[in-house]
Amino acid sequence: MILLDMGLQIVFVSASGVLTPGPLFFTNLALSKYGGFWSGIKIAVGHTIVELPVIILYSFPLIAFTYPITSFNVFKVISIIGGASLIIFGIFYMVKILSINDSLRATVKPSRIENPILAGILFTGVNPFFYVWWFSVGVKLLSDSLQLLGYPLGIVFLFFVHIWMDYAWLGISSSITSRGIKIIGSQYHKFLIILLTLPLFYYGINFITAATR
Repeated sequence: MILLDMGLQIVFVSASGVLTPGPLFFTNLALSKYGGFWSGIKIAVGHTIVELPVIILYSFPLIAFTYPITSFNVFKVISIIGGASLIIFGIFYMVKILSINDSLRATVKPSRIENPILAGILFTGVNPFFYVWWFSVGVKLLSDSLQLLGYPLGIVFLFFVHIWMDYAWLGISSSITSRGIKIIGSQYHKFLIILLTLPLFYYGINFITAATR
């Protein structure tokens, strides 16, 4: 797998999750009044404070598997789990985004936490979906990055190719919301999520078929 292919895989697999409404995203919209774009960036910083240690922690068991003497059965199991998880997440994202109606666009509840960085830490740290994603799909991305670049370059590559999307989306969405523009449930938002969800099915099927050959 060449570097470009790996980078595109990380981007497409991560994109739909980044753009799908969740606790962190709704908190970002609620706190947009505290600084627009920079409020979103601060929430992304809080998110990073939790996400980076999780990525490093999840990578430790995989480091030993990158050596040539390791059985490839381990990577096959990871690929199957990651592929199946991608398909499940793809279905979940489709159902979730299609179920969002116009009434949700105007019901973003304000957060009781007014510090964006603290909000980013809290709403990332207490979100079980975040850990499930990294334990299933994320581990597959980690194993591929480590096989391609080794440790620690594989971790660095994965982290930066993944994390910039959080900063971009949280910053942009916060800036848009601070100007009074509603984006939740809009047809453009739904179309974008659906478009970015389609690659999940492609990579999910690809991971499973490659592992079962």
